[in-house]
Amino acid sequence: MQKYSVLKSLGLIVLASLVIFTIYSFIVNKESFGGPIWKQVVMASCFLVISINNFRLKKYAMGWIFAGAVLAFGISIFRDTIAS
Repeated sequence: MQKYSVLKSLGLIVLASLVIFTIYSFIVNKESFGGPIWKQVVMASCFLVISINNFRLKKYAMGWIFAGAVLAFGISIFRDTIAS
């Protein structure tokens, strides 16, 4: 396996587990998107790895979609750190 394929698989596994955990906390704890910053940083880094991998594979549409998610998480993290 190539290094980027392993990183992509690891990113997808971490991202899927975080999404499942986030949905669970939405339902059980009635939380919203204003969760802990560490969750946002981990999810943004997973999206970044997947985005870079998509660009390397010349899948530009998916790369830009994931890059947009990284940008959205970056704005959210910046806003949360400035507000506190």
